[in-house]
Amino acid sequence: MNKQLLKVIQGALQSDKQLFPLNRSWTVLHEQYNIGRTQGNKLQLTLQDKAELLTLAKHTSGIDLAETQVTDFVTLQREQILAVAVDEKLAGQAVKKDRLAIKTLSGQALKINGYAYSIPDCGHMDLALSDLSSTLHRCVLIIENYRCFDALSKIDLTLFKPYTDPLVLFRGDNTYSENTVRRLLALLNLPVMVMADLDPKGLLIVQSFPKVCGLIAPCHADLDSLFKDTQKANAHLYTKQLASCQQALEDSPYAVIRAFWARMKAHQAGIVQEYWLLDAYTLVMHSMKAL
Repeated sequence: MNKQLLKVIQGALQSDKQLFPLNRSWTVLHEQYNIGRTQGNKLQLTLQDKAELLTLAKHTSGIDLAETQVTDFVTLQREQILAVAVDEKLAGQAVKKDRLAIKTLSGQALKINGYAYSIPDCGHMDLALSDLSSTLHRCVLIIENYRCFDALSKIDLTLFKPYTDPLVLFRGDNTYSENTVRRLLALLNLPVMVMADLDPKGLLIVQSFPKVCGLIAPCHADLDSLFKDTQKANAHLYTKQLASCQQALEDSPYAVIRAFWARMKAHQAGIVQEYWLLDAYTLVMHSMKAL
């Protein structure tokens, strides 16, 4: 029995009412378990029906709804929910909540919490935000797409001091939260470089980070070649994102963002960063100086 059905049942158990709107949840409970009696668009529940619902919830989920509040599940981890239920997936906390995917450039040590760790080229450390207390890295590199983060060692990246030894972070997806990354950046207070897709949304992502100092992308000559290549320059990507991004990019306080935006507008296309894994482009840091 899922969390929504348990919530609906508990609401009925805590109510003096007998009639409840015959919504999808009540329809499922009535049709599957033959509990209650329909009256038009309502479901009537007697005291006996409610007692049967309490027993049903206990039998199917292991939860005593007379003792345990379903709303409390939102704060529980999977192992904690097992103290009151048989299904660990009823827990409200995401498995990867407040966790980070971190690594370094190829051949460099991951220097955090007073220790140095060796990370495989195609690998990373999965770490809770609360367990990262300090770092000797003096800057951060945020990578938008996971494939480029995971296979970073295959990308030709040329950086100059003081940005040659960054702490590398995956920006996030449905598993790793971008909000967790931003909370870490607030704690570290370090200069930030960003490798993002070269499309309107990607440029907004770059300038959205505090203390951003650089946009990681190919040199200008390679960029011109990329945007002229109709196999790589994605016009649909540009068109899809244009309306929601245009004004913010026109008003960008960063000269580099406005220059990249002008190039995109001229070609009316965007470029995804996975191309850095396919061809021999040298990526450099384009300095982010405010106008």
